[in-house]
Amino acid sequence: MEKSAGDSTTTVRDNKFPAGIPFIVGNEGAERFSYYGMRQILYIYLTALFIGFVAESTVDPDLLSQAKIQATQWTHLFMAGVYFFPLVGAVLADRLLGKYRVIFWVSLIYVAGHAALAIGGRFASLENLAGAEYAIIAGLVLIAIGSGGIKPCVSANVGDQFTAKNSHLVGKVFQIFYFIINFGSFFASILTPWFYKRFGPEVAFGIPGILMAIAAFVFWLGRKKFVKVPPSPGGKLGRIDFFASTFLIVPLLLGVFVLLEESEKVVHAVTDGESDALLAELGNIASHWWWAALVGIVALIVGFGLAHRRQQIKEDSGFLAVLFLSWRNRKNRQEGENFWGPAIRHYGEEAAAGPPAVLRIMVVFSMISVFWALFDQHSSTWVEQAKSMNLQLTVPAAIWSNWVIYAVPAAALFGAIVLFSWVANYTLPKILKIAVPGIILAWGLVVGVQQFNSGESMTLDLLPAQIAALNPLLVMIIIPLLNVLVYNPLEKAGRPLKPLHRMSIGMFMAGFAFVTVALIQTRIEAMGQGTVPVLWQLIPYTIITCAEVLVSITGLEFAYTQAPRAMKSTIMGFWLLCVTFGNVLVAFLAPLQSLSLTTFFWVFAGLMAVAAVVFTILASFYKGKSYLQS
Repeated sequence: MEKSAGDSTTTVRDNKFPAGIPFIVGNEGAERFSYYGMRQILYIYLTALFIGFVAESTVDPDLLSQAKIQATQWTHLFMAGVYFFPLVGAVLADRLLGKYRVIFWVSLIYVAGHAALAIGGRFASLENLAGAEYAIIAGLVLIAIGSGGIKPCVSANVGDQFTAKNSHLVGKVFQIFYFIINFGSFFASILTPWFYKRFGPEVAFGIPGILMAIAAFVFWLGRKKFVKVPPSPGGKLGRIDFFASTFLIVPLLLGVFVLLEESEKVVHAVTDGESDALLAELGNIASHWWWAALVGIVALIVGFGLAHRRQQIKEDSGFLAVLFLSWRNRKNRQEGENFWGPAIRHYGEEAAAGPPAVLRIMVVFSMISVFWALFDQHSSTWVEQAKSMNLQLTVPAAIWSNWVIYAVPAAALFGAIVLFSWVANYTLPKILKIAVPGIILAWGLVVGVQQFNSGESMTLDLLPAQIAALNPLLVMIIIPLLNVLVYNPLEKAGRPLKPLHRMSIGMFMAGFAFVTVALIQTRIEAMGQGTVPVLWQLIPYTIITCAEVLVSITGLEFAYTQAPRAMKSTIMGFWLLCVTFGNVLVAFLAPLQSLSLTTFFWVFAGLMAVAAVVFTILASFYKGKSYLQS
């Protein structure tokens, strides 16, 4: 029981998690394993597909270079889609179908996508390259749609399960979510590349598909446990909202398509310094893709028309509604009013403050796309670099063979049991929580003595895609270290590190991470293939992961607090678009790899340096206001 200060109001706190939480956590863990598992082998598989699954050493260098460029483009286009489709999924869930139905049905689409990838793997084993390519396209599109439907709904669905009595547990659930994401990512990055090498793409893509099917089944099991908030407004208005949003994003899709179709010619014209060739190519784009511009304009007109019709039927205070009203009444502003004055009088101060607040955040965050262009390359170009390094690792023989390969899965399984028993409001016997870790540690001590006596070592052959497991592992280490060693001491000293300052530091760190991979690549080219130890990649992975924590986690928190209540979904959608644009940038510049991977890395290091400087300048002029949920 709790009493609020100064009155007699009694608030009863319920320390039990809502009944639906275990099913949501189980679904999230399996879904993240399936996503990161398939993503981690995607670049390797695509490169092999585009050269016909023959040894790279037997392929013509120009053909191999083109295959790597195409694999980079496809990988980053897929990731762009994963962060683009939430814009549609969010509207579909919030305005038309509801979160439960969207999550469940797109989970089945997700499963179908994995099935298509596995079928493509079977085609590959039968040397049906055309069938394998069609299957991979279908699979990636379906998974992007599936992930896009789930991504914007999961966090909101968690929040829907809580009431005032147990709202104090929301923070713990999101901590669990973050742990589950990195937990799943770590083991997926370790295991799926091994499955790929040992059993081939059919099994390697199939296992994540099985995990996704389990995720959908677990979510379905909780259908009677969930609090299901109905969509608003639903019905006819919900359909109009959905179709208006869909038409408004069509020009963006067409623009990306045209951009990437012409990227190689444009990039080479720029790098060769041929201004005439560049002008000719731009003219070629205008003459060949006029239909795309026409379709885009028509889609915009239809989208804005539907949005306007929706306001005529029943007015709301969304971004477009406030913008439309301010524009229509721009000549009716009273003395001293700015552009948004009519909307303030009509909707109220906070509702009308939403669009300008979002636009201010968008201006500052416009450079964040460059950060994501760098960060997501640990699933593509960094894997390519690892392929050319010495992937052998010497480890203590007894500790590895008699303890690590058994203790780590045992500890992970026990940790999962503890986690799920906690969110299921079941308390494990205390003796069990003490005995299991104790046995694992004692076992380790015994093996340690054995290792000390024998002194024997063994060599492990790592796989290039497995190195990316460093990222989720480092995330789980760096977050508490930053809190203990940086944030908390600065706060105690009365000099807290402000969000935008954290992000500026993170942007510069991301650029420095690419300086280090460029230097490593220079060393590889000087010493030859397979000579530079892959553990050198630990340096850029540590730097880019620090940057991730400083930019990504801080940015989400900052954007959420700076947007008024009615605009929080809008700004989250823009944040996801930043990830999309970053991956599109990588896909567009992928032809630079034909020069050299070193040059490619230096270009992105330079782009990041410029973006970091611009971000810091924009951040210094930013003046905002925090809006927290009541």
